[in-house]
Amino acid sequence: MFPKVLIPTDFSAASAAMAERVGEIPGVHEVVLFHALTSAGRDPVDEALRRMQELVQRQGIAAEVAIAEDDGTSVSTRILRAAAERGVDLIAMGLRDQGLLRNLFSGNVAATVLRDTRIHVLIVPQSGGGRPPLFTRLLVPTDLAALTPQVRSVLKDPAGDGTAVLLHVVEPGQETELEAGGRLAALKNALSPGGREIEALVRSGSPARTICAVADEIGASAVIIPRIGKRDAAGSAPLGSVTSAVLECVKPPVLVLAVSVHLQIEVRELRSEEFALAEEIWIDYHGLKADPETDRIFGVFANDTLVSVARCRRHPDGYEVDGVFTPVRFRGRGYARRAMDALVEACQHDILYMHSVRNLVDFYAAYGFVSIPESDLPPTIRARYAFALGEMEGANVQPMRRAAGSFRR
Repeated sequence: MFPKVLIPTDFSAASAAMAERVGEIPGVHEVVLFHALTSAGRDPVDEALRRMQELVQRQGIAAEVAIAEDDGTSVSTRILRAAAERGVDLIAMGLRDQGLLRNLFSGNVAATVLRDTRIHVLIVPQSGGGRPPLFTRLLVPTDLAALTPQVRSVLKDPAGDGTAVLLHVVEPGQETELEAGGRLAALKNALSPGGREIEALVRSGSPARTICAVADEIGASAVIIPRIGKRDAAGSAPLGSVTSAVLECVKPPVLVLAVSVHLQIEVRELRSEEFALAEEIWIDYHGLKADPETDRIFGVFANDTLVSVARCRRHPDGYEVDGVFTPVRFRGRGYARRAMDALVEACQHDILYMHSVRNLVDFYAAYGFVSIPESDLPPTIRARYAFALGEMEGANVQPMRRAAGSFRR
């Protein structure tokens, strides 16, 4: 599964231990031992790399040595560049202390590599003797989505008499353990016969804390977890919330898989009974409230989660567009544009008014909105924004209007 592995090394005992254990990784037949120079001293570096190379070769694995000069870029940047240039399947990092990952945005080299790469990453904390082989007793948390080919491939590899536990954590307010157990059993039964023995386990509680507790309970040799799970796939964070939290508390090695998550995107007008979903989105946007008597709200759903909204409100003397908002965690993926596309398409036959913050004037101009003086707003729409001493200019707001007419992007 992981034919070519890159091991970054700073010549610590932890990185040497990773070289000693690389043969436990399924399918490995080539290793790149990589060191990023931070000083001019080179001879000791060459000798240390040669010793690590021999460690790998004694396991019957081809080993290449790579040294990156100090070019002014960070060590993590050079590790990521080397991984991409050499087409590796896995970055395997030995750490002195798993706690080094407790702040994934701290600037720590290992944490930065894990955060920024889109390649599979194996984190192996340094430990004493008596440790089991890496892939003998696996813990595989699942959100009950179909198992990815990468996970299936790991589970198919028997690793001698290896076993695995498929774990699903039921959170408060979700389905019952009995219901989840039936779905988890179906997921397990869908796996091809052969490979390792697999057990299905359902627990209730906080996902990350439960995963870490079960890893200790079953004596897991490694935890297999995706970078992004179903709940975070719609957002722009580099690591999912559960994965990030697991990395803070788990003790055994962790394989973080860079898997693709298919997003089902639906853009449509909300039904009145769904207006509460929009109000949840607006909690961080002036706490707006929806009114079924006057509002049409258009939303973008990603995997059934509302991620962006835009509203057209009917006033006695005109139609106003407002409430165009995407929560921070979902930004950067074009959801606001999709919501506005739907709104303007549906409301194109009416004159539309709005107030735009000045840095978004060009965004709304793409929909045919043009800047107008405040005095050109219909009275009731203008009255809603009679703030900043009665002048919109004091609030960095630009009134805009769109003439009725067809919309085409």
